[in-house]
Amino acid sequence: MADKKYDAILYDFFEKKNGGVVLLSDDQIFKKTLSNTIFKTIGTKRDCMWSFEEVQPALKRIQQCQKDKIECVVFIERIINERPSTDTIITLKQLLPDLRIIALVNETKRENIAYFYEIGVNNVISKPASMNNIIEKMAFTIKPQGKLSEYMSIGKKFLAVGRLKQALEVSDKILSIKPDSPAGLMLRGDVYLQAKDHDKAVQSYLKAHESSRLYLEPLKKLANAYEGVDEDKQLHYLEKLDRLSPLNVERKTNMGKVHLNKNNVERAEKYFDQAIDIATKEAMSMIGTVAEQITQAVGSTSPVLAEKYLTKVLNTKKAALTKDDITLFNKLGIALRGQGKWEDAIENYKRALTISPEDEGLHYNMGMAYYDGRKHREAAQCFERALEINPDFYKQSEVVSMNLATVYADLRRYDQAIIFYENVLKLNPNNSLARSKYNKIKPNTAK
Repeated sequence: MADKKYDAILYDFFEKKNGGVVLLSDDQIFKKTLSNTIFKTIGTKRDCMWSFEEVQPALKRIQQCQKDKIECVVFIERIINERPSTDTIITLKQLLPDLRIIALVNETKRENIAYFYEIGVNNVISKPASMNNIIEKMAFTIKPQGKLSEYMSIGKKFLAVGRLKQALEVSDKILSIKPDSPAGLMLRGDVYLQAKDHDKAVQSYLKAHESSRLYLEPLKKLANAYEGVDEDKQLHYLEKLDRLSPLNVERKTNMGKVHLNKNNVERAEKYFDQAIDIATKEAMSMIGTVAEQITQAVGSTSPVLAEKYLTKVLNTKKAALTKDDITLFNKLGIALRGQGKWEDAIENYKRALTISPEDEGLHYNMGMAYYDGRKHREAAQCFERALEINPDFYKQSEVVSMNLATVYADLRRYDQAIIFYENVLKLNPNNSLARSKYNKIKPNTAK
């Protein structure tokens, strides 16, 4: 009976709603099983399944389905061409939040499955999969079962438009059907949070968590509710989330930031290490983002940690480095200069210039590293190269103009220094230091 109900959901999806399936997999056995499920067991006659072994053509087909207003379910392998598909899934869910995705895995580790649900996957199928398993998972993905799902959809719509009283009434209906329903309690908590009743919101989220210990959403809400209110309680719920789903890079980074705020540098470093390790394994393209977040967290507090993580990222990416990574080089240079390591900073900038030789910012920053080492002539040479590339690069920055003026003045190249002092005073007429130095060297310049 249950199977026939699921069959009917799929038949309706393919035949009446003109739905489709996009498969991203090189597993020929699963491809055949899925095809037989759709065309033989369900019995649809339409051309409604597209199969790909490469990411880009699959993405193009998904986009075409969106343009043609074809509802589709996407099946995607955990590993595609020896690379994790995490980045692809996250990108898809960001661009198309309502897209239905089923992940295909060869392992059933709880932490992997938990993380998939966190990044927006609707369902997970462990292979090898039977036709019945595929039918059931697809049916639940297309049409979540029961009255509760219907009520939740209505409640979320009320919440989205600020009709809090009606949303609260819907949560009452859900809880009357199923007392201690995690979804109903979550909706209730969201209503109270939007109404700025923090205590009642937390109480509802706690009940939702107690009702379903493996349900991650209440813990996320609790961690968010205590952010900026109570760091110890925020960490408590972040740690619970981390135990249930330990592959979430962003959460690891946030935990490191909280520990850093509490001056627990060693604990912060532990979570930052884990974030980098996971990002390295999951997808190379995620590493730069993670490193930037960590650098922002530790930048002024600990240049040593900033150096550690930026160096690790740049060494990991090696041949994969592009012009998009120049910001990482610049941040590393700042971290090195902050520790007095001006020679190391120069080598860092030289490495960056092999990737982007016409970047005036790199030449300027290398000049500042030379200036830190009292190598004024070398600093001026770097500045001159930056000015050759972009004669106006300093004009919008009081600090850059002041630095250029200072170096040229120290070298007694007053005609050049005066140009930069004048720009400082144009940007900020109240800069007394620039005014004083300008007045001092002005008599020495050419008439």
